[in-house]
Amino acid sequence: MHEVGLCESLLDAVERRANGRKVLGVKFRVGEQHRVVDEALDQAFVLVAEGTVAEGAEVELEVVPGDELMLESIRVEAP
Repeated sequence: MHEVGLCESLLDAVERRANGRKVLGVKFRVGEQHRVVDEALDQAFVLVAEGTVAEGAEVELEVVPGDELMLESIRVEAP
């Protein structure tokens, strides 16, 4: 399941952007060439985010043409 590897990379970006704040939601853009299965990505993110600021975050996936892999946005808890 290559989604785990993708989520590990995306989680690194999420944690840098969150800067220690609790993450409530994330939106990813993934190119169709990655052949990502939405449900598998959700499960993989739950697995890799366990114990991090992104644990429990809602995942939104936008599939786009090409081979893009991008963290589009995060939603964090208000201070």
